[in-house]
Amino acid sequence: MSNAVQNLSWVLDSPIVLGLLGATSIIALLDWSTRPSNPPGLPGPRGWPVVGNLFQRGSDSADTYHQWSRIYGPVFKIRLGSKSFVVINGAAAGEELLGSSKYASLFQSRPIMHTVGKLLGVASKKTVTLGTSPYDDELKVKRRLAIASVSPSTTKTYEDVIIRAAQYFVRRFADASKHGDPVDALPIFFDGAAVLAITVFCGASVQEVADLIKGFPFPMKRLGQVRNINGHPRDFLPFLRILPNSKTFNEAVAVAHYRNAKLVVLLERIRRLHEEGKAPSCTAVAILKEKKAEISEEALTSVANSMVSSGMDSHMPNTLLWGLGVLASYKDIQAKAYEAVLRQEKLGDAAPIERDNYLYAFVKEVGRFYTTFRLGLARETIGKDVVWNGYFIPEGTAVLTNLHAMNRDPERFVNPDKFYPERYMSGPEAERTVPHYGFGIGRRNCPAVDLVHKELYTVFKHILLHWSLDVYDGEREFDAVTGCADGLGFNQAPKPYRVTMTVRDQAKLDAYLNMEL
Repeated sequence: MSNAVQNLSWVLDSPIVLGLLGATSIIALLDWSTRPSNPPGLPGPRGWPVVGNLFQRGSDSADTYHQWSRIYGPVFKIRLGSKSFVVINGAAAGEELLGSSKYASLFQSRPIMHTVGKLLGVASKKTVTLGTSPYDDELKVKRRLAIASVSPSTTKTYEDVIIRAAQYFVRRFADASKHGDPVDALPIFFDGAAVLAITVFCGASVQEVADLIKGFPFPMKRLGQVRNINGHPRDFLPFLRILPNSKTFNEAVAVAHYRNAKLVVLLERIRRLHEEGKAPSCTAVAILKEKKAEISEEALTSVANSMVSSGMDSHMPNTLLWGLGVLASYKDIQAKAYEAVLRQEKLGDAAPIERDNYLYAFVKEVGRFYTTFRLGLARETIGKDVVWNGYFIPEGTAVLTNLHAMNRDPERFVNPDKFYPERYMSGPEAERTVPHYGFGIGRRNCPAVDLVHKELYTVFKHILLHWSLDVYDGEREFDAVTGCADGLGFNQAPKPYRVTMTVRDQAKLDAYLNMEL
């Protein structure tokens, strides 16, 4: 017995053993303190202590969830640190839970993650976009105004503004390619998309917005990096919140302050011009016309941030990048798109671009196949607990919508892994009102589908009218998953590439650039 006591004493005196015991105790305590209290009753992958599935998501969380759905079903649960999430991957399940009258109202709020909440607290409520707002009466008012401002009939009134902004893209590409050097389209598309978004919303001149963009203190993508749906470690592990703010976060605050201030000035002017009856057609004017009561500066700026954020730091520039890469890589696709442009030019307004137009179908297919916003902004169940197919989902559960997986669902799309624009020219997919899930689904989807498609079409049209395209030295294969620059980013762009641009008709290009639009 004395030997056993001596051995135990020796073990307890060992620094290594004591260290292991201490580490195990700390891990057990952290795991207990961070474990979600009321997880949903769904199947899902087994996680690690403390962090759950946080570090099992791989380099592309949307694709990982897609693979997991083949094991755990179209709807499953994961644990990311202290938070439980439900992940919806199947199109049928998504349409039922997020789009049906039975469940949609229960899945229409948003959780405010720690990092985003801190940004909003520092940068002001003007930074709150419709996409990140929890469900309340104020959101309903803002969303109604936003929807009215991007209806198909209203969108037609923005065509002149879109055409002027498209000339900015062409001018930037002409400058970059004039010496025959390969062109990196990324900065052109990010600046140009911001110009397009702000001119369409605020009615400002292209040059005015171009100058505004040059004044941003840090890259515009900083806001997207903070809003990233994949989150930040401190969003899921509360004990990390004692650490100082990151450099990226501080830069995002500066960007938010700058953007808010500039938007306020532009919106004050358009409000004044509207009252004087001199305002140009733009989204802000459509909202002011629609108003049922006085719209506060804060509310209008919040809607403005919502409408321009897609163009400034997410969907628009990355969709342009994927699309340009496909056009430059696949000559048959480029030829069909160019022929469609020439045909449309001959027909003019007699033939709407939405029908029997390969380039317009191409725009839709880029949105489906590449799904730049792979995980929709998280939702949160409200009102009451949900029981779906026998599974319990408690009120207050965060929900991720895997738009990437839904756009690859063979029950919704024929040959979903094939890039095939023709699917939107004939057949059942061409007849659907919502072509794909790239803009979300249900009550919190992005309402600007028509507007964004027309903007993308117009930019691609003017690029194809003036240049033939080639990927420089075969730099990149445009695979939707392996060709992604950062699968854990807020919005997915392709890996860097360059294109060579051959002018089709120099005199025609010069005349277009000198044209007053």
